[in-house]
Amino acid sequence: MNSAAHHDRLLADLGLSIAATFTAICTTDEDDVIRCFGGDPAQARPGTLSDTKDGWDGEKQRIAVSRSGTTVVVVEGNQFQGSREEVLRPLSRLGRTASAFWNVNANSQLSLAEDGLIQSAFDLYRPDQPHGAAPHAWRPYLDGLGFGPERTWGAGLTALERATAARLDASWAAGPHLVLEIEPVPQAMLPQGLEDSPLLAQAPFDRYLARLGPHLLPEMQQYAMTLAVTQAGLAEDPLAVAALSAGVDGPTDGRDRLWADLEAAHQAALAQSYELHARESQAGADDGPARERPSQIAFQQAIVFRVLADYVVSDGDQFGLLGTAMAGDADRHARFRLLHRLHDAARRG
Repeated sequence: MNSAAHHDRLLADLGLSIAATFTAICTTDEDDVIRCFGGDPAQARPGTLSDTKDGWDGEKQRIAVSRSGTTVVVVEGNQFQGSREEVLRPLSRLGRTASAFWNVNANSQLSLAEDGLIQSAFDLYRPDQPHGAAPHAWRPYLDGLGFGPERTWGAGLTALERATAARLDASWAAGPHLVLEIEPVPQAMLPQGLEDSPLLAQAPFDRYLARLGPHLLPEMQQYAMTLAVTQAGLAEDPLAVAALSAGVDGPTDGRDRLWADLEAAHQAALAQSYELHARESQAGADDGPARERPSQIAFQQAIVFRVLADYVVSDGDQFGLLGTAMAGDADRHARFRLLHRLHDAARRG
């Protein structure tokens, strides 16, 4: 069995430490796996893992498919199809499926699927908040592995190996691999666990469903920011309140200054998080739920300040990064998950 340190070195050698997805499926049917990813087996050609890193900027996405023992392994450079339940659930009908995903924006996910369901998934920064049909299904495979802001991604590959028969080492990385372009599988409007959510009958979700479309995006973004600010304990913070008041449709005067203040708050909270984490480690205070540690709360607040800074200048989609900041109150976390998916559906029109 390979160690997390071994996998860190492997990722560095492959140039996949910054952003990648690895998916291992307990099957020997490569063609069926390719179809689950939205590919055509007839289009697969011999290639290398590095071939997957070029198809992300306006080009079609690529995957590399290979065998490792009795499993099929799929690698994506700077893509995330193997982290999506629209891909994982069909794959898991072929056999137990595990995937590890991370990117440069601190988004990450370790997923375990079986029998057509996501059994357990969690953010690698938030291992104490798993979700799925059997949230703790990952637990037998995580002994001795560390996750969190100070960790690297190799632990995710080690967990993936433990949950499947895959062996990810230099020999496997050398090939052979099949490489092909794929068409991403269409997104379901609501994910597993939310199709029958009682929140759908509550405000504001009942109203969103009744007239779902792009015209709702500003309102949904504002609601997401409000949830995140409250979740991070910043509901009475003057700077956060000012950002929420400015929104995307508020007065333009002072936005540059507000952005600079929010960016400074982000940097200060991030530095505080690292300092607190070092103190906690020295004091042996790493036990208990990660979300309750002062270092994690400061890290959560740093993310929210960063997203609010982008929000007030309408810089990109803030939902992806906000997911990392939603640890804590279960009701707000559930509301954010549902809101995120409805926001994606509204954006698609």
